[in-house]
Amino acid sequence: MLDAAGIFAGLPLQASGPFYTTPRVVGEVRDENSRRVLENSLSLGRLIVQSPSPRFIDEARRIASEVGVEISLSPTDVEVLALALELADSGLEVTVVTDDYMLQNVSAHAGLEYISVKTRGIRSTRRYEIYCPACGYRPRGGAPRVCPRCGHSLSRRLKA
Repeated sequence: MLDAAGIFAGLPLQASGPFYTTPRVVGEVRDENSRRVLENSLSLGRLIVQSPSPRFIDEARRIASEVGVEISLSPTDVEVLALALELADSGLEVTVVTDDYMLQNVSAHAGLEYISVKTRGIRSTRRYEIYCPACGYRPRGGAPRVCPRCGHSLSRRLKA
């Protein structure tokens, strides 16, 4: 399961596949070299682009909320996590390839393997809490990005 870092590194052309990715990841690949890697990987059948089902998007958001990283994950990160969960649920052995620390963290909490391409990767998993630094509001469940009480941007901090 590749996020953009795996494509930027040319992984689908260097290792045996097939690899999976999502439409949002494909949309993030813009530079000429990486577009060539993407197109060659697709034409050789080494890369499969698949959208996760809504059920697994909801599951990815639920797990991200439990870990306290929902405001730190992009829509692309949620899509990658959701497809990884869906592929694992269908019986495939899944490893998420990403340099994004929050995606590595939530993948680990979801019971998925992960590897980094160009970074060292996380050393340990962490849980966070979402809060408003202006008024102290702490959302329950899914968190908006803006405080509904005062309008300040929400933040995250390590859970004690």
